[in-house]
Amino acid sequence: MKKVLAKHFQYTGLDDYDMSLDDQINAFLEQEGVKPEQIIELEYSAHSSQGINTYSALLMIATD
Repeated sequence: MKKVLAKHFQYTGLDDYDMSLDDQINAFLEQEGVKPEQIIELEYSAHSSQGINTYSALLMIATD
């Protein structure tokens, strides 16, 4: 039976070590060996509060 794994990514750009969402997602996919057919959904969102923009992504993948 396959399981669904949800992974959250966030980017504000306030930290020098903060990686863009795309870089974070690509690093995760490569590190975990995720194949394209395992990706179920990828959702992006953004919001701003007190002048700070926050970008988020939620990745859902099927695992064995």
